[in-house]
Amino acid sequence: MLLNKDGIREEDKSLAIGVRNHIANGQFVIGNPGLGLKLTLAKLEEERDNKVFNPADWAMKDANLEEQIAKTKAGIEGEKKICDYLARLLKHDAELRGLVVFASLSYEQENNDLDYIPDTDILLVYGQHLMVVDAKNIKTKPEKPLMLEDGIIVDDKGKEVLEVHPSTHIWKRVLNNAGIPFESVEGYVCIVNDNETNIIRNDEWYSSQTKLIHISELRQILHEWIKGKNDTLYLNMLTEIAKAQIKEEKSTDINFDSIKKKFGI
Repeated sequence: MLLNKDGIREEDKSLAIGVRNHIANGQFVIGNPGLGLKLTLAKLEEERDNKVFNPADWAMKDANLEEQIAKTKAGIEGEKKICDYLARLLKHDAELRGLVVFASLSYEQENNDLDYIPDTDILLVYGQHLMVVDAKNIKTKPEKPLMLEDGIIVDDKGKEVLEVHPSTHIWKRVLNNAGIPFESVEGYVCIVNDNETNIIRNDEWYSSQTKLIHISELRQILHEWIKGKNDTLYLNMLTEIAKAQIKEEKSTDINFDSIKKKFGI
């Protein structure tokens, strides 16, 4: 693996040095897994703690809010599990050396037609190739196959399980706007659980920007993805990606209005 250091802007040198030092020290997973969801969780828990109930009410909890908190906690755990597994793979699987993993990214852009800022759970870089991975910590059953249908994960009865939102186009735009060459950007939705999961690879699976996989398939997917590709890393690309890392904030400094916009809550 080579690290090309050309094309670093003067204003980016400090950040570039930090990224380079991570890699030089063998830290190929960069960032804080689940940090975006941790900020969301802080907002939800503050809302729950400040909720006032009438003592005469039958229910003393907001069931919808508690469900959101539970799902957010599950999401954090899912992102952590994938990043822990990736760190283990990069340490013990010599064929995957050269991969760099970024966790918890958010890139606000002009002309964003959404009412929130899309975030990226995990972004893998190999040479000039990017892979966006969206972690989904959900329950599945082997006897209930899942598939993609019109950009939505559905079960074998056609019932919606989860809507997915690709962010591959965002990273293409980010790199294009920065004038940084890249060769490809692919996207995957990775289900994280300990169960056997039956995923049907229909025609949409092969054409989708959010191919659906289970974490047990991730190692094989990565082997297939890097096969035949040049593993030279470009520090200017890694630095541009690092700019989008979600920063950890002290709870007293968190701007909950900005969090609401960022994560669409």
